[in-house]
Amino acid sequence: KLEITSKSYLSPLSTPKGEGVFSVYDDIRDKLLTIGVPENEIAYIHDAKTEAQKKDLFAKVRAGQVRVLLGSTQRMGAGTNCQQKLVALHHLDCPWRPADLQQREGRIIRQGNENAEVDIYSYVTEGTFDAYLYQLVERKQKFIAQIMTSKSPVRSAEDVDEQALSYAEIKALCAGNPLIKEKMDLDVQVAKLKVLKADHQSQKFRLQDKLLTKFPADI
Repeated sequence: KLEITSKSYLSPLSTPKGEGVFSVYDDIRDKLLTIGVPENEIAYIHDAKTEAQKKDLFAKVRAGQVRVLLGSTQRMGAGTNCQQKLVALHHLDCPWRPADLQQREGRIIRQGNENAEVDIYSYVTEGTFDAYLYQLVERKQKFIAQIMTSKSPVRSAEDVDEQALSYAEIKALCAGNPLIKEKMDLDVQVAKLKVLKADHQSQKFRLQDKLLTKFPADI
């Protein structure tokens, strides 16, 4: 018995344009057709123009009639309910915000999925701008985590959305310069050490305060 499974590909870039213009969507579809996936089992979210068409498309995905669904973060974000038979999610590019990645994965990692385990793939090209994009998302997520958690003493963060890249960094990334990766690793280590130092100083000040005020009062 052939088990019908579904996959979801998410990419906001190179949306289907038609008229022979290259797009990632059409290229993936052509490759899937080459390996034997029937054309009627491949769908674009962009073909569903109305809410009724979206509802019909999602129903086909839930039933296993559509095995591969390609779409963007905006078109397949909140409100997309077709997780029942999804087995894999493919990140074809990196967005600018950590919330966008979480929103994508929320399409498959959610209640109602019949599969106990799912696969999530992220595609990057070594020596390209992809490295900086994921570094930027990682940095944003760290700032968010530092602000939201009560365990870290860091309670403020700069707005990295306005950070500008120098032409030298872009050139080094495109050339595959290993020194850029080394710099990123060192920046992460330095950030961890700064947090540990701040936490140590905070504990030191709390103990000094207890020694001068609380402990004598208790005695």
